[in-house]
Amino acid sequence: MTRLRYGTAAAITLLAAASAAKADPTLTSVPNSLTQSSIFFGPWTLHEHSKFFNHDASGIVPPSNLTPPYNPTLYGTPYADYCSASGEHTVNHEKSVMQPYYFPFVRAHGEVLEGFFDYRPRNEQEATVSAVSIDNGATWRFTGKALALNPYCPWDPTDPDNLNVNVNGTKTAYGSDANSAGDNGLGHAFVLSVKGVERIYHLNRANGHIDSDQLVVHALHPDSLDSLYGLPVFGYVSPLASGGYPTLHPGSGATTGLIDPDAILGSVHTGNQTTVVYVSKNLTPGDTGFPSNQQCPKTPGFALTNLDNGKARKANHDVITIRVATTTDGINFTDAGAATGLEDQTTVALNGIRWLGSGSLIRISDGRYGMFFGAGNCLDNDSDGFHFIGYAETTAPVHTAADLLSWHVVNGFDNPILSTDTVVDTSQTPPRKYPLNAPIINVSGADVATAAEVAPFTPPAAGFNTNFFSGRVYDPQAVYTDEQTVTIVFAGYNTPQPSNNLGDYRSIGRFQLHVPRGYFAPPSYGE
Repeated sequence: MTRLRYGTAAAITLLAAASAAKADPTLTSVPNSLTQSSIFFGPWTLHEHSKFFNHDASGIVPPSNLTPPYNPTLYGTPYADYCSASGEHTVNHEKSVMQPYYFPFVRAHGEVLEGFFDYRPRNEQEATVSAVSIDNGATWRFTGKALALNPYCPWDPTDPDNLNVNVNGTKTAYGSDANSAGDNGLGHAFVLSVKGVERIYHLNRANGHIDSDQLVVHALHPDSLDSLYGLPVFGYVSPLASGGYPTLHPGSGATTGLIDPDAILGSVHTGNQTTVVYVSKNLTPGDTGFPSNQQCPKTPGFALTNLDNGKARKANHDVITIRVATTTDGINFTDAGAATGLEDQTTVALNGIRWLGSGSLIRISDGRYGMFFGAGNCLDNDSDGFHFIGYAETTAPVHTAADLLSWHVVNGFDNPILSTDTVVDTSQTPPRKYPLNAPIINVSGADVATAAEVAPFTPPAAGFNTNFFSGRVYDPQAVYTDEQTVTIVFAGYNTPQPSNNLGDYRSIGRFQLHVPRGYFAPPSYGE
């Protein structure tokens, strides 16, 4: 009788979950779960305050009529203590705010989260950093760093554009040389296991290669405590035009069959295949052949980028398609088509989704899949899609790759989960807010940076730039936490462009959502 009762109760629970899963879920905020993440150890961070090591890297772009070195009191020191007096890259010695990190890939290992982060000091470096968290992403502990772009130090730490680097004591053009790397290395890490082989995939940002080359592939060693163990320290032969940039190191592999890949959003095991959902970004010709009323104009005067920069941002012509592809070996992919119901490549509506550029998948208990995503439109004119975090679901349970082609959006621009600062078009009657409704995670003042730490930056207007994600919010990584909680690790910027506030950009954050009990399924083995 005990077994019968247990089975009946379990069946009722499953039926209730399946019934609930047919309707769009109601997502609510877990109180006080939003936090700006910190990291123990690892490479240099924008700010460090420990017993023996203290610095604040901050700055604003000086007037164009000035040349470096700049007055640090007026314009800051963006690379403060990035290198030691002996010319070596410094490290983060204790616990510091997780900057400049962004574009996370996060997965669960039992009670521990493992993250692979894009470490990217502006105009200087890009590398992949791995870390683990035992508190659902609030704090991280560094485990490894690999595939960095360069070993060089800025010639002048007050120069926000890093025009020159120090190469063996020689002042060498870097930011001033369009053919050198800047901070364009290997980014958008994603880890995928196919038939027992675990690999890490990256976008090659190098000039002439970004969003046209296949993804760069390296095999991982999952049995190591450091998942990046054994990978090359540097991902390129040289970051300098004179040294062969953008030549990848000889051990790099590459996928085949993906179309203009920019980032993988997630993967699903479908029979004897692995199916991926990914961002395909076309830069050329982009939308230049679209009718003019289907191309973004410059950003409107009330846009946040205008408020921060004092000028409009020009039109962006990139075209994003969310595509689906299958693989049996993790290297060779077969296109399965373009997904529908997520983004609209032709919309110029300021509450539309023109660019969906990042996100992750999570399994729903009835067999469908959910997608937490970052997206944007002509209000930002940036195809990275960083205006808000939303949520979508497949229209049917997923058994084959074709089932990942049809989606519908649950939380879009006007009912977001998390958003950049609200802006208002006062030319409309009544004035129109963007977003129209408050986000589920609705806060202000969520930024641990103090005015002294980010000086000489000052917010452009009252009510703006008070959150570490006020200017950008994207790449939500959804992790099943328990039967009614999902954890989201994401990236944010205080201002739309790093140059607006060089003391508060590329941050990692964490929040949690309550969902109907049993709505999401716990990850199965191998996910």
